[in-house]
Amino acid sequence: MFNNYREILSLPGALKFSLAGLVARMPIAVLGLGIVLFIQGVTGSYGMAGIVSAVYMIVQALAGPGIARLVDRLGQAKVMVPIVITHLIALALLIVSVYEEWWTGFVFVFAGIGGATVGSVGSLVRSRWSHIVDTPKKLQTAFSWESVADELMFVSGPVLATVLATAVWPPAGIILSMITVGVGSLLLYIQKSTEPTPVERTTEAKGHVFSNPGIFAIIIVNIFLGVNFGAIDVIAVAFADELGVKSSAGVLLSCLALGSLISGALYGARNWQAAVHHRFGVAVSALAVGACLMLLANSMITYGIILIVVGSAIAPSLIGANSVIEQLAPPRRLTEAFAWLGTSLGFGVAFGSAVAGNIIDAFDAKTAMLLPAGCAVLGAIIALSLLKLLNPSRSSHEARLEKDRRRKRVVEA
Repeated sequence: MFNNYREILSLPGALKFSLAGLVARMPIAVLGLGIVLFIQGVTGSYGMAGIVSAVYMIVQALAGPGIARLVDRLGQAKVMVPIVITHLIALALLIVSVYEEWWTGFVFVFAGIGGATVGSVGSLVRSRWSHIVDTPKKLQTAFSWESVADELMFVSGPVLATVLATAVWPPAGIILSMITVGVGSLLLYIQKSTEPTPVERTTEAKGHVFSNPGIFAIIIVNIFLGVNFGAIDVIAVAFADELGVKSSAGVLLSCLALGSLISGALYGARNWQAAVHHRFGVAVSALAVGACLMLLANSMITYGIILIVVGSAIAPSLIGANSVIEQLAPPRRLTEAFAWLGTSLGFGVAFGSAVAGNIIDAFDAKTAMLLPAGCAVLGAIIALSLLKLLNPSRSSHEARLEKDRRRKRVVEA
């Protein structure tokens, strides 16, 4: 059943760069939550924690595609090494600024710099897979493997970050992120054999990747999906806090990740016959149903079970989005195209965490669950209504070029 995974991981250098990338992208699982736990633990405000986390997420989303564009042109190591160093310094200053009670503006500045220098490690790793595999089937398996790797982080990361931040020291989650990104980056960027070759700017590479209507549709849907992830992070902490077991909030987030891990592993192990854009539509619809079920939660156990259900739709949704993007994007802008997925998710996560935090401060965690439920439903409606735009035979880079050629021949005739 898992021969597909064995096949791709046996490719030269594949396992090494994938494992290094796994460690390097720990921030996706712990840094946003770590900032929330740190700020709330020191200031006592979920609203303030959500806003600082939102600043981090928004700047990360804005900077991600620009960093990816530089990576496409200059190479991963050349761009990312100085960026990682800046990231570590910014997070250290964020911790100091809160404890030393510096002007509040500095807190936002350092959170913003920390977000601007995260980069999209998942995009870099997926670009390496695109560089070394030779068939769409292997690439889908590789993307599934990377989603499973992401969820391994989300299973272990939130629990560890929450326990460390609540039982040991409030900034412990941020420090955990700093250590892992430093070690993982060192191990990843020294691997040159699997690093994609930088490409010079050409006519083919000009323009924005999201000018493709199919890519733009994925980006819009991903914003709504991101609201779910950002809101659930804050809601899980508040829900556990309201029940008097705040230190168990990480368990809830791990339930979400566990569902996603299992479904992602099964998704990649199967040889699918259905078109990838159809699978994406089904996955986001299932996610909408699961998000609505959260409104039925009335205890840690029921909420944990529901989050496993919600999580089971996350990996197929993200794998489908990555697979569609890979088929639609111009080859010379692939890393940037993947980064736009992270950007759209980042905007959604930022909005979800900030708004959910303020709803919790004004009402409670149960009321805040209306936000991810409503946005998941809207995301599914948009995905299903624009499904034709996601069809590679209509919207891929090659298909659009062929349409342009036909149009020019008609005009010339």
